[in-house]
Amino acid sequence: MNFISIKFLALFIVLYVFYWNVSLKKKRILLIIASCIFYSFFSFNFLIHLIFIILINFLMIKYFLQKEVFVKLIVGVNLFNLILFKYFYFVLELIGQIFGIGVLSEKTELNRYFSSLLNLKVFELVLPATISYYTFQFISLGVDLKKKVISEKVEFFDIASYILFLPVMIAGPILRYKDIRSQFENPTMNEKDMADGLWLILVGIVKKILLSDLIALSIYPVFSKPADYSGLSLLYTSYFFAFHLYLDFSGLTDMARGIGKLLGFSLPENFKAPFFLSNFGDFWRRWHLTFSFWIRDYIYIPLGGSRKGELRTSFNLLITFILGGLWHGASLNFALWGFLTGIFLSIERFFGNLQFMEKIPKIPYLSFGLKYFFVLHIYLISWVLFFTPDVKTALLVMKNIAIMKKGLELTALETGFYVGVFTFLFHSVQEWPDAFRKFEKYKYRILPFGYILVLLVMISNQSGNLDFFYAKF
Repeated sequence: MNFISIKFLALFIVLYVFYWNVSLKKKRILLIIASCIFYSFFSFNFLIHLIFIILINFLMIKYFLQKEVFVKLIVGVNLFNLILFKYFYFVLELIGQIFGIGVLSEKTELNRYFSSLLNLKVFELVLPATISYYTFQFISLGVDLKKKVISEKVEFFDIASYILFLPVMIAGPILRYKDIRSQFENPTMNEKDMADGLWLILVGIVKKILLSDLIALSIYPVFSKPADYSGLSLLYTSYFFAFHLYLDFSGLTDMARGIGKLLGFSLPENFKAPFFLSNFGDFWRRWHLTFSFWIRDYIYIPLGGSRKGELRTSFNLLITFILGGLWHGASLNFALWGFLTGIFLSIERFFGNLQFMEKIPKIPYLSFGLKYFFVLHIYLISWVLFFTPDVKTALLVMKNIAIMKKGLELTALETGFYVGVFTFLFHSVQEWPDAFRKFEKYKYRILPFGYILVLLVMISNQSGNLDFFYAKF
């Protein structure tokens, strides 16, 4: 089940009707129950596993919070849970490839080996839905409690409300307990909140169905056989994949924030016109903000941040983004993407701190334009690692772009241009909100017509919607 489905619509309508007609305590209970039902559609076993992990975290907080070992314990247990399910095959296959151990170098062989070893008919570890997101939330809760950022006593019911929170269960935004706790105590919604929530949901659906899924039809065939396409087509694919990823993920976040508003919560923004970046660092102040701030606060700063000299700062950036890359998936592609991102940020920081750079003449607009073009393309081409199956293929694609290799041509370029125009429009509204303020009154008038259109699309296309790209992380 996802947000764009008749099942979710039915679940949410029932929840919404009862939610605003019961006491505060019952609101939280209803929200937990609805979230459990929603999560169980991924797998009932996943739900049992998640409730067990919530219980384990509660017991650690209850009995070990005052112990010196608490942070290591809560981080270790939650990382063990994540590594076991998400990186089990990746780690063993990597060991098998390095040391030439055949039984470890392929998932099918590993499953066969463990089936025999444990005397099971079938052995396979399946990745629980949303495990990466709720792992981050558990760790931030534990660390903030130990640092006394959270001073209130945290009970099982509080943790369950925080983790089993329906709007963010698919793919964030990644919440901090300290930011959401008070909202559970007094969720409120007025007429404007309701209209804004409905508008956010509508915008998110438009981004997903009418734009993101549309461009996906053009570029997904390239993902299956990237070596067959021309360098120019692969470059266009990099552009269009960036549009797809932004629209897909920001659309999901818009829907999550809209659903949150309808339930009386104000959830954090995850995107602030990311392609209007000014440098490498600025991109991470605009893209997937709750992730960026999380790795900054819970990995980069604890490693020493920028307090221990330039060399150590570069090392900290590399470690932070390699781990951030692996958070996206158990693949060398993501580790390399994180490594490259750390390199980009380190080089930019190093040259930015050299005073002689200030003496280089700057030509207005031209200097900025060249810098923007360079930074944007470095990021876009590095995202090749997101849609290729392995590092070898990714490097081949980058090489083919560089030499402008001949090959198959990408179709539906007009679609890419059309989607790009809307991406620019969404960015402009975020970057210069005052310029669009005069159109505010019109957006509420078109809400009913927008939802009639969306409902018709949902009814006619129940099996046709693509999954959210970021939900797999």
